Amino acid sequence: MTQTPHPERLKKRWEFQRGYRKGQKYWNREFVIYVHHNAFNSTRLGITASKKIGNSVRRNRTKRLIREVFRLSKERIRTGYDIIVVGRTPSIHLDYQRAQKALLYLFRKARILEKSGNI
Repeated sequence: MTQTPHPERLKKRWEFQRGYRKGQKYWNREFVIYVHHNAFNSTRLGITASKKIGNSVRRNRTKRLIREVFRLSKERIRTGYDIIVVGRTPSIHLDYQRAQKALLYLFRKARILEKSGNI
């Protein structure tokens, strides 16, 4: 059985493990990201929100927030990367603007964000 990756999202355990093992790690108070160069012409997102964050409502809200920030910033993110975002406990208190600011800061730190726009 060959392992074929999903085109837009990281879903398989082995994809996450590869990102954790080979990716560069960047963090702030709200999030941790792992960035790993992939062999494709697309950027894929994987999200982890453990039970440490809280109940399923809080975890799902955090994941929706991360997906929305990524969706609206995708055209500014360089292609060819696997990005794993791990939500930390303080992320449950964020509104969209603060989540966007925290994630874009990490993307800039990882040097995967293009320098266009004023965000």
